[in-house]
Amino acid sequence: MNGIKHANMENLASTLIIKGSGYGHFHISIEKDGKELSATTTNTTAIDAIAGDHYGDGLFYETKQEAEEQLIAYILHINSIGV
Repeated sequence: MNGIKHANMENLASTLIIKGSGYGHFHISIEKDGKELSATTTNTTAIDAIAGDHYGDGLFYETKQEAEEQLIAYILHINSIGV
């Protein structure tokens, strides 16, 4: 979890919002400490894992939680917040 405690990651995951912004790009955001942090991603593999049943044995992400953690870590990185 890249140094983020499990409970904190679950709290961040509960605020994760994903919106399509066109041409394979997605606007992703979370709320942390009362602030909205956002980024744009092309990680459709993680988006598919979160939005549907595209995770598990033999697929890139083993769990939906793993995909959420990847997107959250990306948002924190883009917003220069230590992970």
